[in-house]
Amino acid sequence: MPLFQRDYLRLPNEILLMIFSSFDDEYPSRNRTRTLHTLLFVSRRVHAIVKPLLYACIVLYPEDCCLDSHLGYRLCLDSLVSGLTADRASITAFVQDLDVTIPEYVDDGIERWPGETLDVLLPHLPNLRKLTLYYLGRKDEWPVSGLAWLPNPAQLTLLQLHIVHDYPAFLAFLRVCPSLEYLAVVMVQDKNGHVPDTIPPDVVPRLRSVCCGSDFLYFCILAGRHIENIDMVACDIISAISDGADMDALAAPMAVAQSVVMNGEMDLEDVLRADIVPPYSHVKFLAIQISDEIDVDDVHAMCERWPKEICYLFLQCEGFLPDHDTIAEAFFSAMPSLLILDTLINVCNNGVVSTALSRCSRYFRGSPMEKDTEIKFRFPSYFDFQEPFGMDEVRGLTSVARRQRLTESSLIASHKSHLFTIHS
Repeated sequence: MPLFQRDYLRLPNEILLMIFSSFDDEYPSRNRTRTLHTLLFVSRRVHAIVKPLLYACIVLYPEDCCLDSHLGYRLCLDSLVSGLTADRASITAFVQDLDVTIPEYVDDGIERWPGETLDVLLPHLPNLRKLTLYYLGRKDEWPVSGLAWLPNPAQLTLLQLHIVHDYPAFLAFLRVCPSLEYLAVVMVQDKNGHVPDTIPPDVVPRLRSVCCGSDFLYFCILAGRHIENIDMVACDIISAISDGADMDALAAPMAVAQSVVMNGEMDLEDVLRADIVPPYSHVKFLAIQISDEIDVDDVHAMCERWPKEICYLFLQCEGFLPDHDTIAEAFFSAMPSLLILDTLINVCNNGVVSTALSRCSRYFRGSPMEKDTEIKFRFPSYFDFQEPFGMDEVRGLTSVARRQRLTESSLIASHKSHLFTIHS
């Protein structure tokens, strides 16, 4: 018997489970799925360990289907649902995370449309913790009342939906989700197109992270709550404030936020406004996009106006004057709390911002300041700040390589990928 096989047989199941579970962090989702599927056929012992891991997270996007057509998507969805709901399989008990995106249009010739297919699946998911459902087609394609099919909504900790057109049904569902901590919705309104004034604070009392797809959603969710992580569309909020929106009800939630992601480019003039970034007076993690070039004077102006507890800053802009390093030094000098600065400069290819060509740099406070340009970034989301930096550990590090490993693995959590890092 080969040495490696004897060693593997000596490992207890708990150690094998730890090894196979690490694929969640180390592998992109597709590679992870292929690897776990291959391991099913190693032995009965490994099969029993790997099977719950393989089916714990189910993801289906249109571009992932084997056929490049809506019919191909339907075949994939129907096959997935029939396989999961087979009585003999008992697989659905393993599913804890379901992430499904339904494309804009699906062939009318199919007997059952995607919403009905999901209605078949949802009642069979007793241990579901995270649910993401995006419908990109007609606004009435799938009623939110279909969420009532879930057998144990009280266990749900994460909910992401596209557009909700039945607010009463949505509110009724939220009332039976006391454990919900993360909520992301692009739009919420009733069947007549009216938007709610507020989602009552006693509904989903554990909510601590929100992704707001529009200004009215931002206002109706945050009022009266203590939200730690906020992901917003910056231009919508700026427009609402400029139109005279009452910000008094949001003063307390904004003051307790720990991480803020402002999606969408803003002019430097807006970034420096007293009512945009400063109200988040205790924010520690900030991600922001600026549609201008930044010079040292701009850095001083931002640091003078911005909260004084920022430990991590992700700054995306059109360029730095005179250069990256000078701007980084200026930030660390003017912002004593700052420990890590990630910068991303947009580079366009035929008028379109190119992720591959964009210039990225990560800086660490130190004497001298340390710099890493080997990592490619994407703009973060609120998921990336759920488990914040271990700042005490970061302060004690002197090696860029050690910092990079810690930053990308244990210090920042991510949703199905490392932080917002794109590995080459």
